[in-house]
Amino acid sequence: MWESYLASRGRQVLFMAGQGFDPRTCAGVAAILDAGGEGLRDCILLTLDEGASSSSKRYDDLATANGDKLRALFAGRGSVTERQVPMWSADRRRIGALQVMSVIDALPNLMSYSDVVVDISAMPRGIYFPLVGKLLYLVDHAPPPGGGNEKLNLHVIVAENPELDRIILDDGVDEAANYVHGFASELQIQATADVPKIWLPILGEGQYVQLERINRLVNPSEICPILPSPARNPRRSDSLLLEYRRLLFDEWRVEPRNVIYASEQNPFEVYRQIHRTVTHYDKALAPLGGCKAAITAVSSKLLSLGALLAAYELMESEYRVGIAHIESQGYEMNRGQADSLAQEHELFSLWLTGECYATG
Repeated sequence: MWESYLASRGRQVLFMAGQGFDPRTCAGVAAILDAGGEGLRDCILLTLDEGASSSSKRYDDLATANGDKLRALFAGRGSVTERQVPMWSADRRRIGALQVMSVIDALPNLMSYSDVVVDISAMPRGIYFPLVGKLLYLVDHAPPPGGGNEKLNLHVIVAENPELDRIILDDGVDEAANYVHGFASELQIQATADVPKIWLPILGEGQYVQLERINRLVNPSEICPILPSPARNPRRSDSLLLEYRRLLFDEWRVEPRNVIYASEQNPFEVYRQIHRTVTHYDKALAPLGGCKAAITAVSSKLLSLGALLAAYELMESEYRVGIAHIESQGYEMNRGQADSLAQEHELFSLWLTGECYATG
């Protein structure tokens, strides 16, 4: 697709990528650059500063090597601009989302590009959720560049490997969950506190503590857990139900009929399932003032993208929807296992908005 797309005409492409320790960091960018085509190829390289005490610091050598490789990929093709993104303020408040959005605000020439490609392979959810959400809003609400009819094309790419995701573990999580900046909607407004809340958590392995703390934040009236099925591992959804059986059915009293299934490798199906569920509940609960919906993604990046797209579109349609999330204080992984799994990823490219959606 990218070879054909880039060959159609000269395109000015801006990449936004994270400098992380994940072995998949450079895979998507390298594939698109190798696809050829004429035009500028620039990159905004985000370096996340989690603080000196973060356990992720032990992988600084891997992050540095990935950053060097990314710079080498753009040599002679365009510029690489580095942006430091502090995750904590001096008084220990989470500021990563605000900082990454300020990076976008500081780009005076964003609309001079024909395409923006966000590679989320080495970005945490607390960063790529507000980043992609902000870009979607800018593209949808900004006039076309030069007064023409063509909108900026926004793409998201990811090197997906659920097995590798499973061995990159959260090392400590925040004491309290919160709503992602830009995706809080009316969920925190006291005037609508009596409106029923629906919670849609996308389940992933090893997230017991995270789910408990997010549940305390949301305090839902009804829970609709989302499981990955079909999946590369056909028994993955069964294993997840066994892992969270006590939490879901004994503590939270989830109705089995509320369980939702969505393809592990199709974020647009996840989007459709969430969109359908929220609109159904809002209509059914109209006599009570409708509903509020909190979406949580503690699973793979592809499934998380489906949650992001659903939340964005529902909020644009003025539904009361937010994304409930809890941040990790660092990450740990088994280097040997990561190296053996590094080449087993599959590249995915999502074209979120732009000329392919143009009408008439």
